[in-house]
Amino acid sequence: PNSRGGTGLSIDDAGFTQRYIMALFYYAMDGDNWVQKQGWLSEKSECEWFGIDGFSAGCGSDGIGGCIKRSDFKGDYNKVCRLSMGRLNNLFGEFPKEMGQLEEMRYVEIQDDWLIGTIPTELGRGWRKLHTFLIGGNVMHGGIPSSFANNEFLGTVFIDRNNFNGTWPTVFDTLTNLEWLDAEGNDFTGTLTPGIGELKSLRIFNINNNSISGNLPDTFDESNLMEDFEVAHNKFSSTLPESLGKAKFLKDLRASGNQISGGIPVSYYNLKNLEELYLDNNRMVGELPQTYEPFYDGLQELSVHTNMGMKGRFPVENFEKTLRVKVIELHNTEMTGQISENICGRLDPDLSYTRLKTITADCEKIKCSCCTCYKDGKIESTYP
Repeated sequence: PNSRGGTGLSIDDAGFTQRYIMALFYYAMDGDNWVQKQGWLSEKSECEWFGIDGFSAGCGSDGIGGCIKRSDFKGDYNKVCRLSMGRLNNLFGEFPKEMGQLEEMRYVEIQDDWLIGTIPTELGRGWRKLHTFLIGGNVMHGGIPSSFANNEFLGTVFIDRNNFNGTWPTVFDTLTNLEWLDAEGNDFTGTLTPGIGELKSLRIFNINNNSISGNLPDTFDESNLMEDFEVAHNKFSSTLPESLGKAKFLKDLRASGNQISGGIPVSYYNLKNLEELYLDNNRMVGELPQTYEPFYDGLQELSVHTNMGMKGRFPVENFEKTLRVKVIELHNTEMTGQISENICGRLDPDLSYTRLKTITADCEKIKCSCCTCYKDGKIESTYP
C-alpha cells in the first residue's frame, strides 16, 4: 500500500513510522492554519519540512536537513532530531504521545502559540538526547513528567508563561547539566528543594510569578555558576540564603514581592559582579552597609522599597563611585539621609548609557531634589 495522505511512503519503508508521526503532529496542531508550513505533507523528505530543516547542536547537516543519519534494524534512514517552529506560528493543539518515538530528538521550540493539554510522559521517556526544550508562552497545564528525570543532556528549559501547576517539579533537581531554567508566570506551588542550589551548571534560574512558598535553597558553593537568580512574586518566607553569596558570577538577584525577612547577608557584600538587586515588597530589616564594599562597584539597579524594617542612612557616597546607576528605589522604608547633586545630575537624558532612570524616596526622611517623592505609601510629587 502507498498512503499519500501525509506519509507518501509504503508501510514497509523503514522511515514510514517517523513520517507518519510528523504528519500526525501536523494534524494534531491544526497545521492547515500555521503561518509557516513550507514543505509539510509534501513528497519532500520530512527532514526538509519547515521547522525540521535546519541546524541545532548535534543535529542537521548538509544534504539531510534537520535530521541525523542513523540506522536501526528496520534499515537506514535519516531521523528527525529537531523541531523548531519558532514563535507566533499559530500552532494549536496537544503534543501527540507518539512524538516520544522520535528518539534522536535534540531541539524543540514552539513558543508563543496555543499548545494545550499536558506534556506526555512518553516524551520524557523517548527524548533522552534532548538538550533544548522551549515551549514558553502557551497554555499548557499540569506538571513536568518524572520521565524527564536524569536526562544528562537537557540544558535549557523554557516553560514560562503557561498554566503549569501543582507542586514544584523535583525532576529539575536531577538534571545535572541544566544551565537555563525559565518557569516564570505559571501556577506552581509547594516548596523548592535544596537540590536547586546543588546544580553546578545552572546559570539562569527564573521562577518569578508563581505561588511557591517556604525557604529559599541555601546549598550554593564556590563552584556554582549562577548568574541570574529570580524568585520574585512568590510566597517565600525565609531569609535570603547566606550561601548565595558564594555564587561569584551572580549578576541579577530578584526576590521582590515575597515575605522574606532578615537583612542582606554580609556574604553578599563580596558579589562584585552584581548589577541588579531587587528586594522590594518584603519584610526585610537592617541597613545597607555604610562602608564601601565590592558589591557597590557594579550595582546598577537597587530596589528595597516597601520594607518598613529597612533603616539607617542611605550611603549615597558609595553610589557616586559607580559608573552606571539606573534605578534607586528607597520609598516606604525608614531610611534617612540625602541624595547628592552628583546622583541627581545623572538624570540628564543626554547621558544615555549611564543615565539614572528612576529614583524614589520618602522625601521627609531622605532629602532629595530630584526624586519621585512618596508619603504614606503614595506618590506626593514627581521630578521634574
